[in-house]
Amino acid sequence: MVLFGALLLGDAAVSANIVSPILIIIVAITGITAFAVPDFSLSFHIRFVRFAYLIVGYLAGFLGIAFCLTFHITILAHINSFGVSYLSPYAPASHDNSTGYFLSPIWKRERRRDFLKTKRPRKEEKISRGWKF
Repeated sequence: MVLFGALLLGDAAVSANIVSPILIIIVAITGITAFAVPDFSLSFHIRFVRFAYLIVGYLAGFLGIAFCLTFHITILAHINSFGVSYLSPYAPASHDNSTGYFLSPIWKRERRRDFLKTKRPRKEEKISRGWKF
């Protein structure tokens, strides 16, 4: 019943040229994603951050949102969990070729990731598939 009422109000607002149809879609997607958060305390923090972005966007426009996003990513890059950076594969510059978006084939990955800081950096022997070479 609530969904039908929302559809009816959204259609009336679009018909009266109060809002655009794209805005109705964005609000609907935002409302649906609000239910996808599994933890209540995380939901509270996401709501707080969303209102912070909304207020900064209202006060400073797109430049304010860009500044707030930069500030948010900077905070996330400085967080450590169990000695590993929160944005571990991407934020700290890694000298390993197999980290990031583009991965080498699995048989060429002979070293562990740098951010793990393990005692043995090698996973396997020098050439793990010796029979092929």
